[in-house]
Amino acid sequence: MTQLTLPTPLMPMIAAADPLDHVVDHFIFRVGDFWLLSNHVIMLLTSAVIMLLIFPRLSRHYRDGKLVPTGTRNFFEAIILFVRNDIAKPALGDETDRFMPFLWTLFFFVWITNLLGLLPLDAIQKLTFGQVIGEGFHPIYGTATSNFYVTGTLALITFAVVQFNGIKANGIGAWLRHFLGGAPAWLAPIMVPVEFLGMVIKPFSLAIRLAANMTAGHILLAVLIGFVPTAFNVSTGVGIGIGIVSVTAAVAIMLLELFIATLQAYLFTFLSALFISQLISHHDHGDDKHHEEDGHEFSVSHAVRDHQAMTHPVKGQAAH
Repeated sequence: MTQLTLPTPLMPMIAAADPLDHVVDHFIFRVGDFWLLSNHVIMLLTSAVIMLLIFPRLSRHYRDGKLVPTGTRNFFEAIILFVRNDIAKPALGDETDRFMPFLWTLFFFVWITNLLGLLPLDAIQKLTFGQVIGEGFHPIYGTATSNFYVTGTLALITFAVVQFNGIKANGIGAWLRHFLGGAPAWLAPIMVPVEFLGMVIKPFSLAIRLAANMTAGHILLAVLIGFVPTAFNVSTGVGIGIGIVSVTAAVAIMLLELFIATLQAYLFTFLSALFISQLISHHDHGDDKHHEEDGHEFSVSHAVRDHQAMTHPVKGQAAH
């Protein structure tokens, strides 16, 4: 029985067919087991540099009195206003502007990092520099937001902002009382663990959601493309047929990934704004006895605050 072999030009595709290659971090420089520099670190720094190149330049025009946006400023101003008016303001109300620097930074950092992870930077670098540098060339690529350490750090920053501003707005006493969730003190052994878990699970869900969605999309793309070299091992005809189907499906998934990259930035920012509003908001309506007595958002449970944060923004301002 004659064994079919893969055509030589397709051999590199086998090496690139590892579904985890694009989502698993690769070290560039390390000391012992400690990674000082890795692909994901470079991608995060690249996102930061892109933001530093874009936004100070945009804001300079407004400082110079050029208030009518044109060209690229139109594009970014539309996104900036969307984040403020449609993501943050419905939850934060008249406290919106105080948190916009943080929320804008969060949205654009996650969004740009997601989009960078979709670019075939490794292939571009190999074509551009690989032949010059040689076999030891290590391209910079990867989806940093598929790394749980990255998304976990972003979630921890959000958690710190939420808790700090909650304590600042209401005092340490009210912050401690909210662990009772409005229940009598004798229920503390039950309510305190439940409320504490609710407080911790929220940032954890932020980290898991972003990392899982970015990882799943890239694995699906790699698997679809990986069918092509496998099919060529059967026959050229099968390879061409499977290749057409796989590449068409991969293009569709890539378009979906563009949407998901934006959607995940939206969700991360929206939920961060919502979590902040839950701990800084005061409401005038009296949903329960404890709420009427101390007037604090902290007097009700996390589930009630989730609903109130969206239906009754800060200081009773109507949702926008």
